[in-house]
Amino acid sequence: MDAQLLKDLARYQRWADEEHWKVFHHNPALMNDEEIRKRLNHMIMGSEALCGVARGEGPPQPGTFKEHDSPDAIENAMRQAADILDEALASFDLEKIIAVPRGPKGPFNASAGALLLQVLLHSQQHRAQNASRMRELGVNPPMTDYIFWYALGKP
Repeated sequence: MDAQLLKDLARYQRWADEEHWKVFHHNPALMNDEEIRKRLNHMIMGSEALCGVARGEGPPQPGTFKEHDSPDAIENAMRQAADILDEALASFDLEKIIAVPRGPKGPFNASAGALLLQVLLHSQQHRAQNASRMRELGVNPPMTDYIFWYALGKP
């Protein structure tokens, strides 16, 4: 697993999330939308759970994740999840094989790097869903394509 690529993708993710938060701040009604709020909380939970599994912890028990209610709490939790991911990318052995207890065909093995890549891909998917939802609600989402970030000099 290419550690530098994962770190770049984590930097990109942090930037893309911040671009979305700028829109949320300028359009506070978006945070009243149940789909967006639920999805943001799901992104946090997915990141925390996958980083924990990559660390060698078991998956969280059902019902242990506390959803964040206020926009500020959600934003802070997303930043904390990004910090945890950055720490994981800096300190984990990305080639270490982790026994994952649940998968589409039951338990399986995956490298810590593959699990951390899933954190990034999972968030990307849900950020795109939120962008679509913004459009449905009459708000133009920010341009957060990876290549756009790259062309801006990877801010």
